[in-house]
Amino acid sequence: MSDGDKDPVQRPSSSSAGKRTRLNAGRVALILVGTVGVVAFILYATIVFYGLLMGS
Repeated sequence: MSDGDKDPVQRPSSSSAGKRTRLNAGRVALILVGTVGVVAFILYATIVFYGLLMGS
């Protein structure tokens, strides 16, 4: 296969638009992971707090 036949998703982008797109995708992924982590921690803390109150 020549370079023209490669999947464009796999080809590294050297343009500024491609770099910006990858940076934005990374930020969205980081925000998503962080949000899920915060929600999971709040749920965990709520369950522990409820258990402490009801266990006494």
